[in-house]
Amino acid sequence: MPKSEVRNLYMDVPDRHVIRTQDVYQTQTEIGVRQYSDTLLHVVANYQNSGIPEGCNAEGMAGKSKHGEIACQIYAVINPKTRTIDHIGFRSRGCLSITACASQICVMAHGLTIQRALTITPDDIKQSLDGVPYDKEDTPVFAVEALHAAIGDFLLSEGGLELQQKEAPCDVDGMNCLLCEHCSLRNLRMDWIVEHREDADKVKSSTTAKNATEKSEK
Repeated sequence: MPKSEVRNLYMDVPDRHVIRTQDVYQTQTEIGVRQYSDTLLHVVANYQNSGIPEGCNAEGMAGKSKHGEIACQIYAVINPKTRTIDHIGFRSRGCLSITACASQICVMAHGLTIQRALTITPDDIKQSLDGVPYDKEDTPVFAVEALHAAIGDFLLSEGGLELQQKEAPCDVDGMNCLLCEHCSLRNLRMDWIVEHREDADKVKSSTTAKNATEKSEK
């Protein structure tokens, strides 16, 4: 057999960076990581905050499924008295970037009041990670929206979304909302709006009936 036809048994195989754990499932196989910052890779290699913390009373999710699933879930323990995030964890599916962004927002939000946590932006996450690849710009958005959804979940259990609407209102026509094909806060928010509209209609009907009765008695 000619030398050129001999199979090269010692051919180098490209590095494939894949994470498979109970809470982090990398659906996109990374071949090479030159597009990622050292800071981002360090976060991925050393995250300690995945999973659901004990006593979790708030959870939210955001992501997409077209052209490959990328999503994260945020789980938090929020103190009802102080409204601080005492414990927080995440689950993620997709790429190294979504894992880093989900882990990093947990680090950034831990110990904050929910009012302060609502002010964290995708740019804050990108800056803390020394950037994300240009084709992963949606991953910081998903992390932020998942945190918003978790806080919204807690606020609904406390009575309403007024604080959320004040500090980080949903911009249904904005880019962040359009990027999120799946967002648990979207469904929670719509249910809350419908419920409050029904309550408002009941109050309005009751008031109208009362006024009509008083008018007829006169």
